[in-house]
Amino acid sequence: MATDQLEAPVAEFARFLRGLTRLLDATAGWYAVFRLRDPQGLRACLDGTDVPPWDVVESLLHDLAVRRGEHAVRTAGPRARRLHEEAVAAYDARPGAPAHLGERLDMMLRERQYAALRERELRAALLVAAGGPDAARLADELAWARDDHVRSGARARELQGRLDALASAAVSHRPPGGATGLYEHEPDTPSAPRAIGTPETPVTPANAARLAQLRATGRGGEAHALLCAAAHARPSQLPRTISELENAGLAAEVPTLLWEVACLPPARLAAAADALTAAGRTAESVRLLRQGVARPAGEVAHTALALLGAGRPAEARELFAALVRARTPEEAVEATASAPGKLVPLLLDAAAGVSPHRHRDITHALRAGGARS
Repeated sequence: MATDQLEAPVAEFARFLRGLTRLLDATAGWYAVFRLRDPQGLRACLDGTDVPPWDVVESLLHDLAVRRGEHAVRTAGPRARRLHEEAVAAYDARPGAPAHLGERLDMMLRERQYAALRERELRAALLVAAGGPDAARLADELAWARDDHVRSGARARELQGRLDALASAAVSHRPPGGATGLYEHEPDTPSAPRAIGTPETPVTPANAARLAQLRATGRGGEAHALLCAAAHARPSQLPRTISELENAGLAAEVPTLLWEVACLPPARLAAAADALTAAGRTAESVRLLRQGVARPAGEVAHTALALLGAGRPAEARELFAALVRARTPEEAVEATASAPGKLVPLLLDAAAGVSPHRHRDITHALRAGGARS
């Protein structure tokens, strides 16, 4: 598709968004919140270099209702939805969109995890401070944490939906001699994903065709089951599996596959990251490790130790750097408890690579916990 065809819907939605914000109060409502919390992201959307999540558009329409009445939203709402869908479709048709969306999904899942942890912490603190001078402040922070949790969940679902749409589009644009021809050798039964994707079997060209057929016929649950089976194959097969998906035009399935691998036990996760690095797929290895920090701190520690044992200190450091970015300093320090001699220096090194501020926070948390830095 020509570049101007891709850019036109994004530019049209940006014009609509600029017109909408001109009707709003920049110092009040959700518009003021977005301007304060993410000015660069909002500017990118207004300039047409990015498309905002739908929840942002909904919130701005809510502001419009407050200022201009519900009748204004009844007019603007359907147009906003149509323009947003067209802009998203055009934006996702750009080269490299699956990888970009996969990275965003990774980030959003980490944000959702952090928001959930923060919500639990604030709820506990509010119970302790009930009736005290800090109660109002904690209640306000809890409300924002809940909003972050809800929004990050909605955005993760939206991003996954966009990845699924890309996968379906890739299937529909392949020749009749592609997926369907190869699929003729596979039985059309509900048990096929489990039978094909045994723990020792990677996604091969006959199986990639099966995945394509499932997507094309709207059988997303079975497609996901096939990816789960592929994730449980031998870690050494993972680079080949990713290559097969890419060669079959199913690159949009790779982020989902990596997310399933990130949920494996620590030793298998470390082995998968090691295999990706050895195959020259460093970007996928890094993404896998970043996804892995959503698990309990003890499991993150086991993964780091497995990487160190495999002679992969750079990957272990990347894992802990992701931990420092995604979790509180206290939670990051908790991950060193099982082997402080090996893991405390690794944590400090990783934190220093993230930022001086995070290194300072980690150092303070280590000292508060009685560990020497």
